[in-house]
Amino acid sequence: MTVEFKHVMLMVKDVLASVKFYSEGLGLTVKTASPGWAELDANGTTIALHAAENPQGSDSPILSFHVEDVQGAIATLESMGGALEGRVREPSFGKVAAMRTPDGYLVSLLQPTKVNK
Repeated sequence: MTVEFKHVMLMVKDVLASVKFYSEGLGLTVKTASPGWAELDANGTTIALHAAENPQGSDSPILSFHVEDVQGAIATLESMGGALEGRVREPSFGKVAAMRTPDGYLVSLLQPTKVNK
């Protein structure tokens, strides 16, 4: 049997608001968008958004993104209805923050430590 990964699908209350959250908040490219379905390109991985009456985002997998400025990303996402979960941590590999989307999905933001060569 051949298996091919196609996309990550998230069930959301408001597809177009979620498109704005991911495209304007994280800079993902919108491939297609309608009130019932949307697809965004996350650097080669498709995130599909499907309309649902009562999505359960809190039980979802964690979507992880590398960002250039974690504090800037937090501010932008909070202005779009996201909520910081816990505090920004600073392990040796960078700054890490967990955010909840307006639908309750957990998004991880990592600002990697720059390595001087």
